[in-house]
Amino acid sequence: MKSWCLHIAFLLLILCVCCACGDRGSSTNTEPSNTNASASTPVSGPVQIPIPAPSTLNMPPRTVILYMAGDNSLSFLLKTNGESGDFAEILAGAAQLDASLLTTNNVLIFADKSDELFLPTIWRLEKSSDGKAILEEVKKFDSDVLSTDPALIKEVIDFAKTYYPANSYGFVYWSHGDGWQYIGIDQQNGTLKGEARGKTTISGLADALSSIGKKFDFVMFDACYMLSIEVAYELRNCTKYIVASPTETPGPGAPYDTMLAVMLAEDNVPDAMGEAFFEYYNQRYDEDNNSIPTNDSWHGGVTVGVVDCGVLEALAKATAEGLEGVTDIDNVLLREAIFPYDRRNFVDRHYNFDMVDLMKSLMKENDYAMWLNVYQHALVAWHTTSKYYSSASRWFSMETAHGITHYIPKTNDISDSMDIAYHATSWYKDAGLSQLGW
Repeated sequence: MKSWCLHIAFLLLILCVCCACGDRGSSTNTEPSNTNASASTPVSGPVQIPIPAPSTLNMPPRTVILYMAGDNSLSFLLKTNGESGDFAEILAGAAQLDASLLTTNNVLIFADKSDELFLPTIWRLEKSSDGKAILEEVKKFDSDVLSTDPALIKEVIDFAKTYYPANSYGFVYWSHGDGWQYIGIDQQNGTLKGEARGKTTISGLADALSSIGKKFDFVMFDACYMLSIEVAYELRNCTKYIVASPTETPGPGAPYDTMLAVMLAEDNVPDAMGEAFFEYYNQRYDEDNNSIPTNDSWHGGVTVGVVDCGVLEALAKATAEGLEGVTDIDNVLLREAIFPYDRRNFVDRHYNFDMVDLMKSLMKENDYAMWLNVYQHALVAWHTTSKYYSSASRWFSMETAHGITHYIPKTNDISDSMDIAYHATSWYKDAGLSQLGW
């Protein structure tokens, strides 16, 4: 009897010690707690709005990150009060969703604006008990950030992965864009001008996206000139698909009120995103209207394509093989002959030429036919109106456009700084472009 009592006492002692350890651990827990979302605790760096960390056992199907780098001339579109602009579109799109879609999935919106009084913030899209779509603030920064810094992009992705893990992820980069040159502009509330403005290099974006630990289901660029082979190839290990435009994007940008449901669908998401983007503007398209399209009434057409990144290494190999033995290229004449998506003549840029036109002009007929077969597997969807309105040159025909853009160096001696910078792209290295003398 005494021995049995001693055993009971010993077990009770162990239980007390374990409970004490559990209490001590929770008192030093650094994870966000479930307290008032408007409260914040000063820390070194960003202010963390306390939120609960979800269980990783039954993860939701998808977390979508809308990354809105708007500390630039597009800031006026980010009216977070919901009166108009993209936030109003997001809320309108959420209002049409079954509440379970936002319960079982996560939509996170990061935004930075050119407003000295605005602190960069992350919201989670939710529905209130009365069914109204709302933006729940889940993280606020205590000062302005450089939203184009890959370290900041990685921080937002890590936040999503830690507190809103899912079986799959989608990423939308909203800002200005310029193909393989950069994505995003941050002017630090107007203090940075010209080339001093913060920009995200495509290799820097690839590093940031890789922090998710798996491929994104899709990366969409709500920005100009991003359906570029150099961009897609740089991101091939970060995402399964890319949705983007090879031209300027329509002034109002992606129609989030119609695309939100598509982003949370189970199947064929990238294709459906491209189609939804196109159809929204195609219904408003009016090439006979000579008035300048506005954000409130865009009738100037649209272009959008979807790239399967899993095919891009095969495309690089086919390109390198098809270009073997190609010599005597006059870059100046070539740039004049190939269809240009970039109509900014006044700044002499021209980074974005039609890839199909380019390869057809360079390769032998049989080599080109084999190359084209691979290309057609890489570009799984391509939508365009017959004409498109460019802010730089007004209307131009899209009838000979094929979708993906490719750079052509400016000079034959490759002395231009842009041409030299092109050598750093992964596409240049892997597609065998050095054999052209580029």
